[in-house]
Amino acid sequence: MSESTRPDRSFQAKAFDGFVQGLKGVWRNELYAKVIDEAVETGANSVSDLELAMTGSPQYAMYAWLERFTQQMSLVGRWGMYRELKPQMEKLSTQLDEAAGRNPERLNLDPYLPLPEYLTETEIHQYSGGLWESDMGGYALEGRTEKSSFSMLEPDQPLAWYAEYIRDTVAPARILDLGCARARSTRAMKRAMPNADIHGCDLCGPILRLAHLRNLEENLTITLWQRNAEDTGFDAAGFDLVTSHWLIHEMPPAAVRRMIAEGWRLLKPGGTFAIYDMYITPGGVVGEWLHAGYAARNNEPFAYPVARMDLKAEVESAGFVEAQVALSGLQATPEALRGELPNCRIHYMSVITGRKPDTS
Repeated sequence: MSESTRPDRSFQAKAFDGFVQGLKGVWRNELYAKVIDEAVETGANSVSDLELAMTGSPQYAMYAWLERFTQQMSLVGRWGMYRELKPQMEKLSTQLDEAAGRNPERLNLDPYLPLPEYLTETEIHQYSGGLWESDMGGYALEGRTEKSSFSMLEPDQPLAWYAEYIRDTVAPARILDLGCARARSTRAMKRAMPNADIHGCDLCGPILRLAHLRNLEENLTITLWQRNAEDTGFDAAGFDLVTSHWLIHEMPPAAVRRMIAEGWRLLKPGGTFAIYDMYITPGGVVGEWLHAGYAARNNEPFAYPVARMDLKAEVESAGFVEAQVALSGLQATPEALRGELPNCRIHYMSVITGRKPDTS
């Protein structure tokens, strides 16, 4: 394709992005520090008590407002992603149609796939209409996540770290990436392990179309499937690694358990199951409270319940051995390992792994 497949951004939109990012900087630094000081002084020993104690704080009110509405501004504000994308969607969708005709065996869509209510009834991350209804959602997600990661690192750095970690610790030959969305994590693994046979699956057909286009642009051979991570339909014992990135916090606990069980079914003996997601929250009650508030304000109703699951025990109860739960190596600072709060607001990523016993 000779013409750019990236949406055009006006000068006003780019300037608006800078304004919103500046507001996020105030939220992440100055307001965060004031809110933390107040929260610690309350002496509250539960999330509910701390929320009640902080209700009258002007600093916390502004912190909470910015946490929710900077996301809304970036998406549906005067120069937000959706308003910029709408007049371009005919062209962008045509490009996706053309891409779908190239190496079509690598894009396997199922328009009749039943979608769970936890997907269709929640506008996760405040994306209007969710990510499953139209091509626009995928481009909006791309526009937001290419600016900075939720962990406040360079967007691709956490993915590159994880892919290299998998390569160096597991060295899988055949990989399934559950809930791959735009396949950013899938592409990172393909870059790190070019000889591996890599597959990605997701519930959302439109976003897989965009993933396929980006795979083609990088000349990366990745096969995509529109399937449910809880019941993929793949043959049993067919993969060396079943993994997910940034998925389980968007699923209710019961669905997470089914996904873990499906991982067990899909893995060859000796294979590895791995999750890369928000889970460990350093900072005691205050850290847990911040995470619960973020989940509520960013339309992620399952993030806090999943963070309260004992994922090590869940992985072990599914039959895996050598289960481990640890902070990402990028963020496992001495302070974080001691359970201390960071100096600015970030999202910590954790790695949860287990191995299917080798019966040979």
